[in-house]
Amino acid sequence: MTVPQYEKTKILVLFGSQTGNAQDVAERIGREAKLRQYSPRVMAMDAFDVRLLPEEPLVVFVTSTTGQGELPTNMKHFWRFLLRKNLPADSLSGLTHAVFGLGDSGYVQYNVVAKKLTRRLAALGSRSVIEQGLGDDQHPHGYEAALDPWLAHLWATLRAQHPLPPGITEPLPGETATPLEPKYRVTMLGRRPGPCADAGAVAALEEATAAARLFGQVEAAVAGTSRHCAVENGPEPVYGPGQPYMARVLKNERITAEDHFQDTRHIEVHLGDSGLVYMPGDLLAVFPQQRTSALRDFLHRTGLDPEEWVKVEAADSLAGTHRAAVEVRTGALVAGVMDVAGASPRRFFFEVLRAFTHNPAQAERLAYFASPAGREDLSKYNEREGRTALEVLQDFEDARLPLEWLLQAMPRLKPRYFSIASSPRAHPGAAHITAAVVDYKTPHRRRKRGVCTSWLATLQPGSPDAKVPIWVEPGVMRPPDVHTLMILVGPGTGVAPFRSFLEDRLAARSQGGTAIVSSFLYFGCRNEAKDYYYRSFWEQCQGEGILAAPGGLVTAFSRDQAAKVYVQHRIRDTSAQLWAALQQGAVVFVCGSAKRMPQEVAAAFERVCMQEGGMTKADAAKYMKQLEMKGRYAVEAWS
Repeated sequence: MTVPQYEKTKILVLFGSQTGNAQDVAERIGREAKLRQYSPRVMAMDAFDVRLLPEEPLVVFVTSTTGQGELPTNMKHFWRFLLRKNLPADSLSGLTHAVFGLGDSGYVQYNVVAKKLTRRLAALGSRSVIEQGLGDDQHPHGYEAALDPWLAHLWATLRAQHPLPPGITEPLPGETATPLEPKYRVTMLGRRPGPCADAGAVAALEEATAAARLFGQVEAAVAGTSRHCAVENGPEPVYGPGQPYMARVLKNERITAEDHFQDTRHIEVHLGDSGLVYMPGDLLAVFPQQRTSALRDFLHRTGLDPEEWVKVEAADSLAGTHRAAVEVRTGALVAGVMDVAGASPRRFFFEVLRAFTHNPAQAERLAYFASPAGREDLSKYNEREGRTALEVLQDFEDARLPLEWLLQAMPRLKPRYFSIASSPRAHPGAAHITAAVVDYKTPHRRRKRGVCTSWLATLQPGSPDAKVPIWVEPGVMRPPDVHTLMILVGPGTGVAPFRSFLEDRLAARSQGGTAIVSSFLYFGCRNEAKDYYYRSFWEQCQGEGILAAPGGLVTAFSRDQAAKVYVQHRIRDTSAQLWAALQQGAVVFVCGSAKRMPQEVAAAFERVCMQEGGMTKADAAKYMKQLEMKGRYAVEAWS
């Protein structure tokens, strides 16, 4: 039977992505659109000529929100154009659109980029096909909990608006198994003379980071972002994500009791002649080294020869006339690009596995995991157990993925970001971080270890192998001038940046005799005798007036008494001094885990406003929102 010819409805899918999640969602939308008889194009927002937007009939926007409501890097040019004041109010009256946002409700500015984009599109006359969707990393099933029903609604609505002609069929509403198209082309080049995988830890790490940089060029070509890779403000730094600096480890000491379950490290690295500079509030990015045993097991499972060289390039269908090509050793490519034994793979990984297995039982199981119906069971198997890509491959041993599909579906090895815990005034040429080693048991008692922190814990100062690939990234928190009072709330390792803040004020006064207003620090941990990080320094700050005395150092040791006590309880207990501080113009900084702490701390401050300021709950929430808008309430949280 001949399939009737007809002109398929065009859909443009534009993404703004910082870590790759929004790009993954956009690519999934593109695959499902093709499955449902649409004609999709998928690209980064900054790769699209925004001046042509009025000519597009239907656009699906996918965007993430980073940090304190920041835009993803690859949508800044696009957004800047949309904000032009000279754009007529009917500029986009011919456009219909849909918006899906990815965010983290642990942040105050939850999904703010998607919300702003939705409002701006409406202001320019565009009509929304369906209500915006908002994915939340804090949900037990992640952003897919919101994405699955949102997409089902989108396809149903679009089909009602764009019915198929007779004789053309599409999958059932719940079907998401899509035809797979490779993003990369891989050519095996054979072995070459030169350094091998056993050349030494530092040499292997340098080769892996170089492979990651080279592969990044191909990724940029696929995403269409290569022409916007330049740094906007001034020349590109010598050391950064593309080329980290190999810093010597100066100190690596445990700062928790030896009998405490948590191994937390104070680590100092030497910046040498790198030219790297930082300010209090900045982050130290660390590119991790994966365990040799995990890499060896992965290469064995996939049948890859670590000594064989490969050429990797963007597939023709995705890269157009520009197709970046790089040549790397397979072992370095795996070590630098694929997160073999750290992150859990996304649902797409299971969809790809299904396509490359000939075992009917395994194919059925993988198809179920890759479907919306299997989301709960996939979550139990995958995310809750923290299963790695290597473990999944070992469970589904009949699946044989070629290298180009491993590159497309495997989790990416990503840098880890640590709040810098030192002041450049106090420690010129060095940077300190506070790292809690990730090592725990899953619900089924399987041991999980952090890729980066477990590696950092092994580095011995003075050893030739004690080098770390680093660069500096701007943080979302920046301390005010020394005449402004600070309220610092930092449970656990969240206190690290506040060591930088206070150390900088201490150094400023000792070097210049500057008068400095005293601040308040709220620190929480489990036990006073086990994990009271940097206790002597906080007490020094209080003794020298950098922290107020009395009342400037407020602690919450949650397990030292029958009833658990957290920083939010101490905030309520000291409401009078905090309200007075807020009336004096204090700036509040909150840093730590994004699970529940930021919301509970915000609720505690609202309680302070109600108790001491006589406000209603609504007025207190409005007051705290105003502090946030004025830059007087900042949160840095992580999952």
